[in-house]
Amino acid sequence: MTRLLLAPLLALVLAAGLCPAAPAQARDVPSREQWLADVATVMTGSYKQFRARIAAKDPDEVLAVNFDIDNTVLATYYDGGGAIPRMLKLARFLDRRGVAVLFNTGRVAGMRKSTTGQLQRNGFPVDALCLRGQGRTLVYGKQRCRDLFAARGYTLIANIGNNDTDFEGDGYERAYRLPNYDGVLG
Repeated sequence: MTRLLLAPLLALVLAAGLCPAAPAQARDVPSREQWLADVATVMTGSYKQFRARIAAKDPDEVLAVNFDIDNTVLATYYDGGGAIPRMLKLARFLDRRGVAVLFNTGRVAGMRKSTTGQLQRNGFPVDALCLRGQGRTLVYGKQRCRDLFAARGYTLIANIGNNDTDFEGDGYERAYRLPNYDGVLG
């Protein structure tokens, strides 16, 4: 009699989800070296494009590039927040040519001081930093920051990020979408 009761009871427990499920398979994440190679692929030709846009600048324009931070300029997934060498080189290249280096992040406003310090310690020029307001969505925050930069007179010649939320909306001329491997580097 006990055996007759155990089988249906076991089936009920499994169906109800009362037993822990098998652990989900970890997503395959490329090596740091592969990720950096993928970043380089996305940015191929960018210097030529930036030089051409700078040369075509109207006298009254203040050119700027809008950068996301996490896994765009700082390797928060792979290096615990160190500079991504190619992006640091690009930011310095732009800065030397009079293009403002702006940061637009999903980090919340209370992180301004620590975020500015982290960028500067890693060698990034910081012309402006815009953070997301508490309780605001990423999409809203990213667009609000681009609108704020435009209101301050900047022409955003490029938007560089690694998430869909970095690109929703408008206010920039060109997009450079870095890899995030289906949200793993989100």
